[in-house]
Amino acid sequence: MVGEKLNTEKIVGIGLVAALIAAIFLGMNELAMSIASGLVGYMGGKAEKRGGDINDNHSN
Repeated sequence: MVGEKLNTEKIVGIGLVAALIAAIFLGMNELAMSIASGLVGYMGGKAEKRGGDINDNHSN
């Protein structure tokens, strides 16, 4: 990680993963499920913005 910048997306991702791990170890199952689904949605949204749909061709 030397030389890499910590941007907002990385900070949010790291925070969500830390919160998920803490919720799991503290036995807060409902909170862990909510954080996990939010994390999946957040990562999915970032991947969609970055890469787009690979099957999307703009020739109509």
